[in-house]
Amino acid sequence: MVSKVNGIVIKETDVGETGKRIMIITREHGKMLLSVRGAKNAKSKTMAGTQLFSYSEFSLFEGKGFYSATQADVIESFYGIRSDIDRLAYGAYILELTERTAFEDLEDIGMFELLLRTLLVLSKDSMDSINPQMIAAVFIIRLLKESGFIGELYGCQKCGNEFLNEAYLSNDGFELICCDCAKGNETYVGSGTLKAVNYIIGCRMPAIYKFNVSDEVLKQLWIFADSLRREYLGDGYKTLDYIRNMKFSY
Repeated sequence: MVSKVNGIVIKETDVGETGKRIMIITREHGKMLLSVRGAKNAKSKTMAGTQLFSYSEFSLFEGKGFYSATQADVIESFYGIRSDIDRLAYGAYILELTERTAFEDLEDIGMFELLLRTLLVLSKDSMDSINPQMIAAVFIIRLLKESGFIGELYGCQKCGNEFLNEAYLSNDGFELICCDCAKGNETYVGSGTLKAVNYIIGCRMPAIYKFNVSDEVLKQLWIFADSLRREYLGDGYKTLDYIRNMKFSY
């Protein structure tokens, strides 16, 4: 049986000299694992469309328990991501987060649209008003919202009192707490960061990257997003280790 599906390549693994397996994410079916023969041949109809980050229309042949991609027509290559080391590093991290969070055979329009919009922003020719680290922080927070892990955060997660312009990130990194519940050695979260977090969680998808923050708010936003990532999605991300090593070497 031959069918077609649009998907974004979020993982690739070489198989033999010319073939590979790719993981794509789709609107209708969540994650799909595809086998692609001859994908590394220069004249292959699948070479360009099966590269990491590529958003393509795949022609699929369904075998016994697996899918083979017989053709991959590029819809968007997101070439701009590959042109800059920071964009590439954070983009790879975003793909790894997606691969770990998405499910197979489960429609997930929200996650797909989030990834598609994120890669479009990350690949723009001009990124003067936004940087890759901010894109990754926003992506993590909204990803957790789309996955049902978090909702809007207007009150203390211990006592329930409404935040008054500031909050603190608990020492285990898993809760936002108010001044009354803080013991004095927690990480400070200012009003700008609180507003940014609730904007990311509550805004419509087309507006998710239409804001900017100061360097201090970005620092707090990254710490907050990274803490949530550890709590809900765990550790062990090779792409994040690369980012940390890259920043250390600057």
